[in-house]
Amino acid sequence: MSDEKPYVSLKAFLSKPNFEYDDLEAFLSSGTYQSHELSGSENLSGRLYVKSQEEKQPTWTPFINTGIVGSLELSNRSSSAVLLIEVNDRVVAYTFGYGRFMLEQDRFLPDFGIRTALNTLRHDSLKSVDIFTVDRSAVQKRTQAVRSSSVDVFGIDVSRDILRAVTGNAKEGISFQSISGGDYVYSFGAYIEFDDLIETSQSLITYYTQESYKEQFSWVDNIRRLKNDAKKSELDEVLRGTIDAKNATNLAITAPEVVSWDNISGFSFTRSKGTVYPTLIIEDYLNSLGDESITLSTLKNHKLFIYDLDSNESQHSLYKSLYFEYTDESKTFILFSGDWFEIDTDFVVELDRALALIPISDLEFPTVHNWTCEDKEKIESEGDYNERTAILKSYHLLDKKLIKSRNTTSAIELCDLMTDDKQLIHVKHKKGGSSGLSHLFAQGYVAAEVTISDKEFRKKARVKLRSIRSDLDSLIPLNGISSSDYEVVYLVLGDDNSTVKSALPFFSKINLVKAFENLTQKGFKVTICGVAKERIEPPASAD
Repeated sequence: MSDEKPYVSLKAFLSKPNFEYDDLEAFLSSGTYQSHELSGSENLSGRLYVKSQEEKQPTWTPFINTGIVGSLELSNRSSSAVLLIEVNDRVVAYTFGYGRFMLEQDRFLPDFGIRTALNTLRHDSLKSVDIFTVDRSAVQKRTQAVRSSSVDVFGIDVSRDILRAVTGNAKEGISFQSISGGDYVYSFGAYIEFDDLIETSQSLITYYTQESYKEQFSWVDNIRRLKNDAKKSELDEVLRGTIDAKNATNLAITAPEVVSWDNISGFSFTRSKGTVYPTLIIEDYLNSLGDESITLSTLKNHKLFIYDLDSNESQHSLYKSLYFEYTDESKTFILFSGDWFEIDTDFVVELDRALALIPISDLEFPTVHNWTCEDKEKIESEGDYNERTAILKSYHLLDKKLIKSRNTTSAIELCDLMTDDKQLIHVKHKKGGSSGLSHLFAQGYVAAEVTISDKEFRKKARVKLRSIRSDLDSLIPLNGISSSDYEVVYLVLGDDNSTVKSALPFFSKINLVKAFENLTQKGFKVTICGVAKERIEPPASAD
């Protein structure tokens, strides 16, 4: 076949069904483009749109020019084109160069790339996977294997990983080569001529509608795209209200795709395009909005601008760059990459069953203080709470007593508080949201595991204990330590024991269950405890 037809690498997008349009330019973002009619088969309906080339100076040339005799006069050119093909009452877009930035992405299916890829590649031929991990800090990851592998090689956690993109080889009977799919875009190679794009486009539509992916990738539906438009509108309004209130607790911003960070010079937003930020954080966007109330339409029209080292600007929908977690009654939803995801009901049932196995601690703790000062609600800090509890309950205060270990990337605490009965208490405010609570559960797991596995860590922990009282080092024996002698206690400030588990954010529940399972398998006892808030008169230090 390679002797008969040329090999072409293509990137395809599929329009949403039932989208009405008068002209193919409805699928393009605003801009000035050259339009070209198609030649060849009369059955081939469509147009090619090309963006004029631009010359830009690399961002690093002004710096270099300050240190050399003379000056560099350099420029780069970028090319962009989109081929729109009409077939079966749909439009398939093929992009070239930077052509994907010419598309009005709201017109295209957000899961076309990933779903079509899963339906067309062999499950044991994967070469790379991109995942989005919902954790205490939402993380995008790209993992590559040195040879074609099955999905289990990539260490995917089906409870909190959203599969965003895959690369692999085609199933038997599918003529495409080098398949890669992620979100909107499906990339592949094929031996075809131009007129073959009719048949190729029809095949892409067929592959997208299949459900063969469920044979090997059924777990991708644990966290699935929400299709109820009314519910999505309701959730969008919740998001708008959260942004209006400048509440970043369960809100974050991220590049809408995996990027080469060493090639990025900065970021800016619609309301503050003149300011280029070196890092991408949600507070910078919230601050750019000022005090004016924001509408949903405005939010969806806002852009995130990303600048590379050659001064090329790529613009992305700000809405598609947001991450937001929201729990509505018994259901949990997350917004990521411009799509709302709903957590599978069966998955939630299994999680709640696992959560019920985690016992409530027998320890008693004082309530956490809060008060009003200058018309603002104040709450006792974790540090102050730990100090007060240590005195009231005669516990040993280890908060902020950091210990280095060869097994961790940074110094950690043995715990915040410790009892004479070897209960390791880790404390966190509920007000920290999903991120803070997930950090609490990870912190408890890491500290307990290192205590058992690292003799040098135990040696340093004994020094910290002796600094409190000379005989306390017996709580952490240097040799012959047994995990079954210890209880890891997670203390959440702001919820009492009746609600401490049920009121956790969804992904914090996942992290708690995983910490519980991992620690109990190692022999530790693990419990959780909650303490409610108590209103008091403002302390003297607050005046």
